[in-house]
Amino acid sequence: MDRAERTFVTRCSLAVKPFDIWTGTTPSPSSLIVSLEGIDRKPIRSSDGSYVFLDVPGERCTLRIASAAYREVREEVVLPANGGTPPIVTVSLHPGRAYVPPAAGTGAIAELRDANGQPIAGAEILAYIDDETAVRGRLAEERSGGDGLRLKIAPGHGRLAPGDAFVLRDRDGSELEWNRMVDWTDHPAVILLERPIRGAWSRGTRLLPAVRATSDDAGTAILPFRGLLPAACRIHAEIAADGKRWQTVWQAEGGKVSRLPAFTVGSN
Repeated sequence: MDRAERTFVTRCSLAVKPFDIWTGTTPSPSSLIVSLEGIDRKPIRSSDGSYVFLDVPGERCTLRIASAAYREVREEVVLPANGGTPPIVTVSLHPGRAYVPPAAGTGAIAELRDANGQPIAGAEILAYIDDETAVRGRLAEERSGGDGLRLKIAPGHGRLAPGDAFVLRDRDGSELEWNRMVDWTDHPAVILLERPIRGAWSRGTRLLPAVRATSDDAGTAILPFRGLLPAACRIHAEIAADGKRWQTVWQAEGGKVSRLPAFTVGSN
């Protein structure tokens, strides 16, 4: 009598690549809890530090990353249809108030208040540093809106990493566009973007280091900048809250974490 055999087939549904936005490294597994909300699937750690989920049911799921050191992450992910390529989700982990900044790290701690002095939670801050020594790369070719998700760049004074935000800014400073690097491609000078380029940009346009942060319940937002930065940094920031936007410029120092004066929304 032939021995009965069973074959079990599993499929990769999702791979998650978390990294510390301040250091560019993958945090230790003990510092993170990576899960899918409402789905009883535990991830498998791969050799590159990714968290791989197998046989996830449904068409969508909500990724959750909890940590004592980092801000909580909740992100909806579209899962592949049968036979589709599983998504690789690169997650930038932002520091929380319990986070210990890296040695010689550059950053700023902003406090947002309303007109009554009360903290503003959930405000979004988009910040960047405009300085020649902070340039992370330059466009190696002309680009215009709708040209796809790949961008060819020439080296700068620092190096972008997957998950890094940046701004494209022309030489006279009149035009500005935000984007994010998702990953490197098979070409060493080509990066994969989060969204297509919208504007028209000439060869040599600068890519400047940028940060996106959200204020916590205490109205505090930490702005981490990685890599080589000047001793005196001007942080250009746009703050969005309650459907309104404000712009300001903060002063920081390269190699230090500066606590900024409280910013009263509506006063600038």
